[in-house]
Amino acid sequence: MKRLFFVLFWMACVCASTGLQAQTVFSMPECQGAFPSALTNALNTPRSAKSYNALLIQLLQEGRVLYGTPMNDYVDQIAEKLLDGHPQLQNQIHFYILLSPKVNAIALNNGVILITTGLLAEVTNEAELAFVMSHEIAHIYLHHADQVEKKSSRKKNYVTDYLDYHQHSREQELEADRVGLTTFYQNSPYSYEVLDGLYDVLKYAHLPFDEIPFPRTEVETDFYQFPDNYFLANVNPISDRSGITDTLYTHPNVDKRREVAKALAYSLSNEGRVKFWQDKSRFEEVNRTARLACIDLFLQNHQYDKAYYNTFVLQKIYPGDAFLQKAAVASLYGMAKHKLDGSVNGVYTSYREVEGEMQQVNYFFSKLTRNEWSVLALRNAWKAYRENPRDEYYEQVVLDLMKDVFVTEKLQYNDFCDFPQGMLAEDIHLDQTPDTTHYESKYDRLKNNTAAMVLPNKKFKTVNYMLVDIHRDSLFYAMLNKAQADAVNEQIMDAISQPSTLAPKTLLIIPPEVHVYKKNDQERVEAGQRQSQHLLKVMTRTAKKYNVETVVGGHLADTKRPTTEQYNDMMKWQRWLRDYANAKAMSMTYLTASDLETFLDSVGTQQVCYVGADHRFYSFSTYNKYIYMLLTLSNPLMIPVGIAGFCVPVRTTRAQFVVADVQSGKTKMSKGLNEREASNRVLLDNFVYTQLRSYLAR
Repeated sequence: MKRLFFVLFWMACVCASTGLQAQTVFSMPECQGAFPSALTNALNTPRSAKSYNALLIQLLQEGRVLYGTPMNDYVDQIAEKLLDGHPQLQNQIHFYILLSPKVNAIALNNGVILITTGLLAEVTNEAELAFVMSHEIAHIYLHHADQVEKKSSRKKNYVTDYLDYHQHSREQELEADRVGLTTFYQNSPYSYEVLDGLYDVLKYAHLPFDEIPFPRTEVETDFYQFPDNYFLANVNPISDRSGITDTLYTHPNVDKRREVAKALAYSLSNEGRVKFWQDKSRFEEVNRTARLACIDLFLQNHQYDKAYYNTFVLQKIYPGDAFLQKAAVASLYGMAKHKLDGSVNGVYTSYREVEGEMQQVNYFFSKLTRNEWSVLALRNAWKAYRENPRDEYYEQVVLDLMKDVFVTEKLQYNDFCDFPQGMLAEDIHLDQTPDTTHYESKYDRLKNNTAAMVLPNKKFKTVNYMLVDIHRDSLFYAMLNKAQADAVNEQIMDAISQPSTLAPKTLLIIPPEVHVYKKNDQERVEAGQRQSQHLLKVMTRTAKKYNVETVVGGHLADTKRPTTEQYNDMMKWQRWLRDYANAKAMSMTYLTASDLETFLDSVGTQQVCYVGADHRFYSFSTYNKYIYMLLTLSNPLMIPVGIAGFCVPVRTTRAQFVVADVQSGKTKMSKGLNEREASNRVLLDNFVYTQLRSYLAR
């Protein structure tokens, strides 16, 4: 009987362990169920209508709005409690999740409220989230969105209008806090004790998920150490923002809001009120999913410092999480690629602008050389690949980094020492026993004779010791040979390939994105949409002339009645497109490409074509106007030309035409346009037609 009990207990432990491991698998949330009618109505609302909201439409077209996920269900359950007794508002207000790492919530003028993943990631309990939702409900209840729209439409002096708008917004925020607390939150089961903590969440929203010291051991081993000046002795403390003047901010000072809310709740009883009305485990799962989604968003935006440090923090909470391991590899790999490409500016924040423990990471990032970046990324990717040998992403990253280190940077295999940093060559005694193995020929001896051990050298730096523990791995050496052979083959193919051999049979086109602006830099949305649709027709007709089949993806095919399947596909494409655009068309292995494998296999192509463009009015500077006028007056024959130059509207047209291979991450073609002409539409049409014809004619 005891034996049977032991077996059952062991099986239960195995099942529990398996269940915990299954929870560590993360993928970006996908929408479920039917496409919501509220969002369909938003897409089909005329621009002239009062409820039209350009922000929501843009967010939908970028695939940033989530519905039907467990996070949405959790938020809806809270909303049901807050809106209990307000049936009219229950029908009017709709909550959705916004994929953004910003700690925020937005109430729109059509009854839609967006809760960011950043907010879900930072709140510490359900009651804090409920109060934020009460605040946003109050904005709609009080018609604040309409008031702001009317206020901003009045013509005033710029500075006066700016201050009035922000002053009015601060008043609205305080009013929304008051009404949200007394009208909605007070009638819910949630605790008043969380208000102080919530305002701390808002006050320190710019900080990472936690403040944990970043030790050198995260980037060093017993075999190598970086110089001491690569690390800060002390990081800048987090500044107290209590005294910040709120005159030029849309929201009042957080501590001012805290005082008002606590004064309102002072006389209210907290008896029987709770921090969690739903099961706490649901909050923990939503919080975890939101945090991992924020990491993914940091990676898409190539904010690798935030991605790396927050990943380090979360690995302490969720050890062994497969996604976090991949995020850490992707962060270092992305930084190494940008450093090698010379486009590292903007990828991480200057350490002088960072507070708290994360400053250590930013400072370390600023100190690493190109070689050190590439080798550090390689050793971390190699470790992950060794643990996950079937993961194609790790394999591709390792091969790419090997090409960077040993081909692009021209480091040799024997440039890496086999002994730890700090050892002296004279202290190392190698076995000098001769090789007595019998070989049939000298070629057998060459194939089986491993290279001599690499001894320490006085000229060696830290980078030369960074592969001590993996330098002699036979698989590492085999993959290095493959990477070098692939690099040579690529160079040969680029040199000898004839244009006709490169023509694709199928081309995937992501609909062009054209932005048209008025003289005051206000965007003309409809004009941009018309030109985008026109360019798409130009591209499909051009491809047809060359017998190339086209597939259009990455957009809502039918804006009148989109489906969830279409929307999810678009989300994946927009995710990859953001990643690719932030890489500035740099050839690299994109983590976001893995979501597109099934779709690409179904259409039979890996090549994607995308066009982005904008039209803006060109305005002469005062200096140019006078020069132009003097030249015209000096020659009467030029007067008609001068009048035409001042009267005919001229726009600057900027565009980028790109063809990329999604699987390999390589840019096949990238051409830019930056011209000034009166007829910008013809100019853009001709540019796109010429570039696409040039590519398809190969």
